[in-house]
Amino acid sequence: MNMKEEIIALKDQLSQIIVENLQSNNHLKNEIEQKENEKHDLLKDLSINIIDIIDSFENIEEWIVENEYNEIDEVKRTTSRFKTIHRRLLGLLQNHGITKVEFPDNRLIVGLCEVVETEADSQKKNDEIISVIRNGYIRGKELIRPAQIIVVKN
Repeated sequence: MNMKEEIIALKDQLSQIIVENLQSNNHLKNEIEQKENEKHDLLKDLSINIIDIIDSFENIEEWIVENEYNEIDEVKRTTSRFKTIHRRLLGLLQNHGITKVEFPDNRLIVGLCEVVETEADSQKKNDEIISVIRNGYIRGKELIRPAQIIVVKN
C-alpha cells in the first residue's frame, strides 16, 4: 500500500471513529434527557402525594374548628403537632421549588385554577374569588395541581 492509500485508509478510520463518537454522544444525551424526565415525573408524583397529605391536615383542622373542638386543651396540643407536620411538608415542597398558587388580587387566574362553583354577589366583581376549596401548587411555570375555587358570577 502506498502512502496515498494509507492516508485515505486512516482518513476513513478517523471518519468512522468520529461518527461512532457522535452516535455515542447522542445516545448519552438521550439517556440523560430520559433520566431527567423520569426524575421530573417522580418529583411531580411524590409532590402530588405530599399535597394530598397536606389537604388531609387542612381538612382535619377545618373540621376541628367547625365542631369547636379547638377549645379543648388536649385538642389544641394535638392540633399544634399537626400544624408542625403541615409546615414541614410545605417546607419540603418549597425546598423543591413547589409553592401554593397565590391570588394577589383575589381574582381568578386562568390556567392556574378550576372554577368548581359560581355565586352571584352584587357587592363584588365578576371572577373575584369567594373561596378556595382546594389549594393549587406550582413549580416555576409548571402547574402541579390547579386550585379549586368558587368565584363571583353576576
